Amino acid sequence: MDEKLRSLLEELQGAIARSEADGVIDDDERAELRALLDRLGVALGDQPADDEGLTDAMEEAAVRFEARHPTITAVIRSAVDTLTGYGM
Repeated sequence: MDEKLRSLLEELQGAIARSEADGVIDDDERAELRALLDRLGVALGDQPADDEGLTDAMEEAAVRFEARHPTITAVIRSAVDTLTGYGM
């Protein structure tokens, strides 16, 4: 996995963990973010995955989380930009 993508995945995991620890993510948001992380992890793993909708799903999540979770949104948008640059 590319180091930049690995770093973004770890940064997103950290941002989500901090938000969970602070109690600012509700159960539905937590489930959505965990599912998004799982998809991202599979797509970036050693086994190539055909996940054309990943970038769109991440962009949609960024829009939904923008107002309540700006830190998570910033990391998601960075990941979207990176994935787009790699043609994913």
